[in-house]
Amino acid sequence: MNPALGFFGGTFDPIHNGHLRSAYEVHQRLGLAQTFLLPNAIPPHKTGPDVSPEQRLAMVELAAADHVELRVDARELQRDAPSYTVDTLTELRAEHPDTPLCFIIGMDSLLSLPRWHQPERILELAHLVVCHRPGYQLASDAPVQSWLARYGCNDPAQLHSQPAGLIHCLAVTQLEIASSTLRQQMAEGYAPHFLLPDPVVRYIEQHGLYGINLGGKGPKSV
Repeated sequence: MNPALGFFGGTFDPIHNGHLRSAYEVHQRLGLAQTFLLPNAIPPHKTGPDVSPEQRLAMVELAAADHVELRVDARELQRDAPSYTVDTLTELRAEHPDTPLCFIIGMDSLLSLPRWHQPERILELAHLVVCHRPGYQLASDAPVQSWLARYGCNDPAQLHSQPAGLIHCLAVTQLEIASSTLRQQMAEGYAPHFLLPDPVVRYIEQHGLYGINLGGKGPKSV
């Protein structure tokens, strides 16, 4: 069986150091062959700044450029119609029939797993790797506990021995950074340095994204 691959999805509006740290730490801890950043289309019900999919993709590519462990998969931005996670994983499974696929999510996504589109089919196609804060304890009465009882896996080596079907919860360093907060701060004129990769900061400034107003002097610092 081929070495496992990781896929870390998000709207990345914009991609920040919290995203990158989680993706990188999962990659290292699980010994993945490669981890792909997977920019999603923004759902119609979600409002945000007027940043195009092409600009979000450009920022993700800049963020990953200097890290050989991370690559970018732009397939979801190239579709004309909305798609579900199961659609993406179906494509990936067809492309990698003999490779374990690890779909990386946060604990909030795991808690909503029963409401996903075809959640059982997702686990037929890939493993779920769930990032959570060190010391986090899932409530004993959480509806997803039945899923963990059925699919839960404590030994990460198991993720490499079968192509799909397991849920592995992994404590990772989580940075308290939110894209929505960053967008608001930039719109107010505050510089996002040390929260975003430097190439992404430069791209945002050069293109005047997120309402940043340089005013000839550059954005304010926090």
